[in-house]
Amino acid sequence: MEKKKHWENIYQTKNIDGVSWYQETPYESIELIKKFSITDSDMIIDIGCGKSFLADNLLKLNYKNITLVDISLNALKEVKDRLNNKSLNFIESDVLNLKLEQTFDIWHDRAVFHFITNKKSIEKYISLCNEYIGVGGKLIIGTFAEDGPLKCSGLEIKRYSTENLKDLFKENFEFIEGFRKLHCTPFDTQQSFTFCVFRKVSSR
Repeated sequence: MEKKKHWENIYQTKNIDGVSWYQETPYESIELIKKFSITDSDMIIDIGCGKSFLADNLLKLNYKNITLVDISLNALKEVKDRLNNKSLNFIESDVLNLKLEQTFDIWHDRAVFHFITNKKSIEKYISLCNEYIGVGGKLIIGTFAEDGPLKCSGLEIKRYSTENLKDLFKENFEFIEGFRKLHCTPFDTQQSFTFCVFRKVSSR
């Protein structure tokens, strides 16, 4: 409940462009989804969507099956009201408590995983990826890089290199590509990110 209270407060008290992770156009996420999706009917889930404009852009690209997950009801409500699109599926949940009824072709996470800092919770997140990404599906993940911030939104985070992420997901996922990217915040600062894409190869 404390985690939910924290994020509800963030989204209730800050403007949409008043948070460091704001992107007017989430370019890297859009391009990676376009590159690694098979068809515009792929089942896509966006983990920790916040008030992001990713769904807006995916709808413009004719993607039809989009699920948005966030712990903040306030964030989900703003996206729902903004888009007014009945085809979108909204789930209010902490990612670690997710219970889904299907598997997905694309699991997208920009800047949620690095907030999960203890070993047991990291293992839980990986188990959810194993359970809810179909064989052949793609995991697209963006985290703070090794030289990224030590905190975000007042919370401790974990920083990752491509090699760190490859090692964590190696059991059931094949590494496809990884790269570093500097994100320019609305406050004229820069944050270093690591992006990786994996393919689910096993359901063990």
